[in-house]
Amino acid sequence: MEHARPARLTVILFLLAAALSGCAMGTQLLTASADPKAITGTYDLYMYGCRYPDDLEHAAFLIEPEKSPMVELFVRDTAVTIKRGLPADSALAEANKFVRCGNRTVEAIRFQRIPDGSGGTLGYEMLPRYPITDDGGMDPVLVNYSLKKGKIFVYIQLSPEAERTANSQFSPAGGGP
Repeated sequence: MEHARPARLTVILFLLAAALSGCAMGTQLLTASADPKAITGTYDLYMYGCRYPDDLEHAAFLIEPEKSPMVELFVRDTAVTIKRGLPADSALAEANKFVRCGNRTVEAIRFQRIPDGSGGTLGYEMLPRYPITDDGGMDPVLVNYSLKKGKIFVYIQLSPEAERTANSQFSPAGGGP
């Protein structure tokens, strides 16, 4: 019976820590598939990445201009370009060209609706999809959205598989350059 008390206390502390960290991170927003042909209006185009020819980590976001102030990207400022007030067709064409940048083969484009946390739409994300045999996998870019205090925080990173592959190419044992 004496051993059960520390285990119970550990479980309670773990649950409390998980609950508090969930509150600190805000509410997760889940994207959903969308049809790019169905969007109209005007958008601010956020283009992230494409810093060098072999860069895996790039994405484009079409954000409704009136909701643009809600968006906070957690990336280096030098990795983001923003073009404001583009008609939907121009924003889509530029985003499509941007996510295909570099020397890697892009097999398809993943186009998702980004919710705003109140039943509406913040905008859309456009991400490249690579061949399944590509070093970083088919979908190496992970994007997470979190709503906290009226702001939507956008976290962009490589998948663990893509990160491992990239790191092994540049380590002495990886056989890379």
